[in-house]
Amino acid sequence: EQDCVVVITEDDYIKRMPVENFDPQNRGGKGIIGADPKENDRVSKVFRANSHDYLLCFTNQGQVYRLKTYEIPEMSRTARGKSAINLIDLDDGEELTAVVSTDEFGDDECITMVTRNGYVKRTCCSEFENILSTGIIAAKLEDGDELIDVDVTDGAGDLVIATEAGMTIRLSENEVSEMGRSARGVNGIKLQGDDRVAGMVATTEADGRALLTVTRNGFGKRTLLSEYRTQSRYGKGLIDIKTDERNGRVSTAKAVTDDDHLVIMSEAGQIMRIRAGDISQVGRNTKGVTIMELDSGDSVASVTVVPASIDDEQ
Repeated sequence: EQDCVVVITEDDYIKRMPVENFDPQNRGGKGIIGADPKENDRVSKVFRANSHDYLLCFTNQGQVYRLKTYEIPEMSRTARGKSAINLIDLDDGEELTAVVSTDEFGDDECITMVTRNGYVKRTCCSEFENILSTGIIAAKLEDGDELIDVDVTDGAGDLVIATEAGMTIRLSENEVSEMGRSARGVNGIKLQGDDRVAGMVATTEADGRALLTVTRNGFGKRTLLSEYRTQSRYGKGLIDIKTDERNGRVSTAKAVTDDDHLVIMSEAGQIMRIRAGDISQVGRNTKGVTIMELDSGDSVASVTVVPASIDDEQ
C-alpha cells in the first residue's frame, strides 16, 4: 500500500508512480521528467491516490467509471504509460478530467460537479455505488460543455469556483439543489466573454486553508479562503488573480495548508514537487510569484495536493 501520482495524457495514456519518487524542490525550478508523451500528445491531468483506493474517474463528457488504483500500471518517470482503453471504455474525444476516492464518502454526502460553462450540481454518493465497466452518466451536458472538476461535499459548506480569466465566486452549497445523475445542474457563475471554469474547491466558514491559484505560465499565489466572501449563485464573482501576458490564464485552483505538498505537471511531462508554504500568501487581485520555470511552448497542465499527513508518514 503506497501513495501514488497518477499521470494521464490527452491521448489517454495512463500510469502511476510512487509519490516518494519525487523529492521536494525549491519554488521556481524546472522540475524533472515525469512522463514522456508521444509526439503531439500532452499531459492533461495529474492526481494523487492510494494504491488501495477505489477511484471514481469522471470524464469531460459527463461519464463516470470505477477503477482500482493498483490496476493502473506502475511505470518509471520516463515511461509514456499504457493506453487507458485497456482499463476503461472511453469514447473518441473522451478524457479523464477529475478523480475522487470512494473512501471519502459519508452516508449523507454528495458528489458536487462543475462544468466549463459554469453549471454546478450535487448528486448523492449512493447513486454512484453500482457502476458498470462501460461507465454511467454523472451529468447531462449541453453541446460544447465539459465536466471540469468534482469534489465530495456534505451540503453544509460553500463552493469556490475559479475561472480561467482569474475570477472566483464563493456560494453557499445549499443554493445548489441535490439532483439526479442525468440532470444538467444550475448556473453557478456568470462567465464573461470567452471565460471558462478552471476548477472548484469545497470549503467551510471555519476553514483555515488558502486558495492556491496556478496559471498556465507557471505563476501562482495563495490567498486565505476567508478572504472570499459568500455571494449569491450566478454572480460574476470577484477578481482572484491577474491573468496578464506574464501569468497566462488560470490552469487550476486547490485548497491547501502551509505544510501540504504540491505535485505540478507540465503538458510536456515535466514534474515538480514543492511545499505549498513556499508560495507567497497574498491578497486577492494580485499577480503571484514564479512557481515552476517552463520551457518555451510548455504550460502547466495540472496540480495535485499531497496532504501534510501523508507527507509526514513518508
